[in-house]
Amino acid sequence: MTFDKILAKSDPEQELTDHTADCLKWFGRVLIWKQQLIRGVCEKHKLDYDFIIKRLFLTVAFHDAGKNNLLFQLKVRGLPLNGSHESHPLASIPFIYYFTQHDCITIRGLKYYPEALAILSHHSKLHPDIYEGYQNFAKNIQYAERKHLDAFFDRINQCAVELGIPNWESIGYDDIIAQINPFEVVRKTLLLNVNRLTDNPASTAMVRELFMLFKSVLHYSDWLASARKEEHEYSYSSSETVESVTQTMIAQLSQKKRVFEKWEGFQIRTSEAKQHVFVQIPTGQGKTEASLLWAVNQNQGQKIIYLLPTMVTTNKMYSRMKAFFGKHQTGLSHSTAKYVINEANDHKELEDLRFYDLYDKSFFRPVTVATVDQLIYSFFNWGYWVLTGSAAYNAKIIIDEIHIYDGYTFGLILTTLKHLAPYNTQFAVMSASLPEILKEEIEKVLPSNTYEIIQEKAFDEKQRHTLSILDGNVEIYLEEILNSLEIKKKVLIVCNTIKEARKVFDLLDEVPDSQKMLYHSQFILRDKKYKENILDAIPNFEDGFIAICTQIVEVSLDIDFDVLYSENAPIDAFIQRLGRVNRKGEIVQRTGEKFAQVFIYQESEVSRKWIYSPILLDETRRFLSEFVGSKNGNLKERDYKTIVNLVYTRQNLEVDGEYYKDLKEGKELIAKIWKDVVKNIYTLSADQKILESVISSRKIRYITVDCILNRDFSEVYQLIENKKFDRINEFIVKVPFHIAKKYLVRNMQNDFFKRDLYCLDVQYDEIRGITFVQDDLNSM
Repeated sequence: MTFDKILAKSDPEQELTDHTADCLKWFGRVLIWKQQLIRGVCEKHKLDYDFIIKRLFLTVAFHDAGKNNLLFQLKVRGLPLNGSHESHPLASIPFIYYFTQHDCITIRGLKYYPEALAILSHHSKLHPDIYEGYQNFAKNIQYAERKHLDAFFDRINQCAVELGIPNWESIGYDDIIAQINPFEVVRKTLLLNVNRLTDNPASTAMVRELFMLFKSVLHYSDWLASARKEEHEYSYSSSETVESVTQTMIAQLSQKKRVFEKWEGFQIRTSEAKQHVFVQIPTGQGKTEASLLWAVNQNQGQKIIYLLPTMVTTNKMYSRMKAFFGKHQTGLSHSTAKYVINEANDHKELEDLRFYDLYDKSFFRPVTVATVDQLIYSFFNWGYWVLTGSAAYNAKIIIDEIHIYDGYTFGLILTTLKHLAPYNTQFAVMSASLPEILKEEIEKVLPSNTYEIIQEKAFDEKQRHTLSILDGNVEIYLEEILNSLEIKKKVLIVCNTIKEARKVFDLLDEVPDSQKMLYHSQFILRDKKYKENILDAIPNFEDGFIAICTQIVEVSLDIDFDVLYSENAPIDAFIQRLGRVNRKGEIVQRTGEKFAQVFIYQESEVSRKWIYSPILLDETRRFLSEFVGSKNGNLKERDYKTIVNLVYTRQNLEVDGEYYKDLKEGKELIAKIWKDVVKNIYTLSADQKILESVISSRKIRYITVDCILNRDFSEVYQLIENKKFDRINEFIVKVPFHIAKKYLVRNMQNDFFKRDLYCLDVQYDEIRGITFVQDDLNSM
């Protein structure tokens, strides 16, 4: 069978030569965006820059060369294949292998082919058994007529000249290409050498970084071309400036009937910093705006990535970022599981699914707001790790509230910083209460001479609260809480566990539903958003209100209460809770009082066992009691800083017995995964057995997965069938992996949708959230 033209796509129809030329047009732009990464890889691994540019060009040029085969041309036209398998990535391997095999990259004497590996996996996850079952196809590939192949090569040569590819010599089709068995090349050369190279840690970074470079360049070139994007329709990095951010700030305050006068001194110093910055400013004083000024000023074509601890905080920050950068320039990523394309029907280019995934889940936009685990999991080779990982190289990365993380996650963050810093990645690390001993750990990967500390002494003398230390639990003080409600104050009660929050909520049954709310992590997103909107509006309520919450309110929620009752917690967590009460120092306008009242009651035994270190709890209560006694409850910001360093001493953390052990384990985990599980470049699945083999049972609780409720199954499935993927998120709730698997009833997928989405059979209501069995509830 012969064809008058060779198609790359249908609906709309596009010839292969045209698609290849479109990809190479975008390739020229991608080289500019990825220049720092390319030069960094070449310098670090002593590779010739011109050589790598030429090899990147060949990768993009030949990634779809295998579509020059009979079976693909039948498939793209919707004609029957008579039961045969077809894989155009596999059929492309003979082309790239032929032109790279005699002058390939070698590592420790072994040949390494990142070009071929990128092409092989550009429509699927790379794993040891990739294209298993395609042996017969690989033996009997029928390539197109010579006239079509010659036209294909002529177009490549033309593009190479137009792009000025260094040391380019015209290439053409050779009949030997058709004699190369791609399945044998993949098994006996490509993957075999990858497995051998993994055994030596010295080669790990080179193997992984080259693969990430080649595959990310290919992805950007191919997907932007497939979307038929014009150059003006996509920006790799933001074009915003200090001036435009300032104008947005003026407009935002104007809407609130407030006047913007000028940036604070620390915000100006942050914006002018030319390296990493460490912003140590109290909550609610403008750290976020300072970090944005830093990110846009002196930006060298870098993406901006804003990382937060929780999905709730990313949702809020996403709304704020859209105001500064625009809806189409700002992405949101907060799922540990990624959408992937089922390439069984890759000739139907499903742009809606493909680009929903790329833009919102893979750090593809100029600005992305994400949970910190999205960046960490790229080092686990999870999901679209090549795109998320490569985007982080030569980026401006803001890590907000870094003190909030446990030792294990902190260790993972440190390893992540270590790998990214050499590639012109700049970090803004922000915290109101990071202990000195943990700052010393950061300085091991970001030496003190590479960052500027941003502080504001005037803030140290500020006071926003008066503190009281209470004996017993909060039940004893319900009458006082109700009295505050009676005089129309807004009361925040923060508990350490969901179980405790529900208990307090139930004790306030006499309070009307219109004046109270329970808020914790185990609500579906739709209900969370409803509750968050209530929290935002509370300062405008004419009557009193009581919000009973868990630690979910600690980070980056711009809420402002009049009174706080807090279960005792480690000092850094407690400082975060203080930031939700009299946040702006404007309580006098609401209540006539100068400071907000804060009461700290005794923590429960459950929180001592499951949530926080007993020694950190005891030391926090001890030092807070001393300062409250000596200062009559009138603590200033500098007092909290002092207490942080009194509580977080090396001795206390060593007595705790877990922190440094967790820190060490977190720092070593990525290297362990690369060597033992993913061989540097294979993609990790979210399969239960793999997860449990990678992470010890004690740490598996840190992994959360996206879940839906069995009651919502039919509605969610209908949304999937109708490709309304945005709306699926309304039904999502994040549940620790080790708990989710106990209640799992089914996974969700169809022919064009695959997501690690767990359907759980649990009780749920919009007021109290998910009901788990008692032991599971205790640990949340």
